[in-house]
Amino acid sequence: MSHQYFAFWRNSYRLTSLVVGWIFLMTALPAFAQFKPRDRKPASGYTSAGGSRGCSSSNSGIPLTQLAPQTFIGKTTATRPMLAWYMSSNQNVRFRLFELESKDNPKIIGTVKEIPATVGINKLKLPLDYPELTVGKIYLWQIAIDCDNDTIISHAEFTVVNPPEFTKKQFTSIPESVNYYAERELWYEAMEEAIKANNHGNLGTIGASLVKDLAESEMLIGNEANKENIQQRIENLQKIASDRSR
Repeated sequence: MSHQYFAFWRNSYRLTSLVVGWIFLMTALPAFAQFKPRDRKPASGYTSAGGSRGCSSSNSGIPLTQLAPQTFIGKTTATRPMLAWYMSSNQNVRFRLFELESKDNPKIIGTVKEIPATVGINKLKLPLDYPELTVGKIYLWQIAIDCDNDTIISHAEFTVVNPPEFTKKQFTSIPESVNYYAERELWYEAMEEAIKANNHGNLGTIGASLVKDLAESEMLIGNEANKENIQQRIENLQKIASDRSR
């Protein structure tokens, strides 16, 4: 056989190996999570989207933005969930937590916390000096900042659930854990896992995909009276998701 034949055979073998390897890699890696909640119970009047204001000292123009469902009630199985939000300025925020005992009677839980926050993604695990949350209750978490002689306040509601099929699992990768939680509509667990994939509180690819899904889920629900604010919130979430370094 000629030298050209052996060269052709060798190159073909290398190409085939590369293609097979790429296919194996693509099938071995789980797809990014898709948070597409079917059960979107509308949030109360306390949690209307808060408009576009908010101490934006950077060129992004993105105000204080909670990275959690806001037009509907989010879900978690954690009695001490991790809460996340985006800031475009370095300043302290005030954190409050309420139990929504009834529509007209929110009950404050624990004490007001003043927390240093930085530009980008910030997170807070429910402090140990707060009582553990209760399955079946609805809670509202609030972040407030002072800006231009005004106070900007953002709210989001969630409930603690205990689905029968939910079990503590051992995951082999962060994408696997994010997918598991996102598919079960457990936003707070999915977000906590996604943030683990990056240092310095950045979203990264997995977190960006999750926030993009959040924006789409907010888009699918809406109330005409607050439509403009909801649309602005959606645009803010999309901007945050578009830059993985945030």
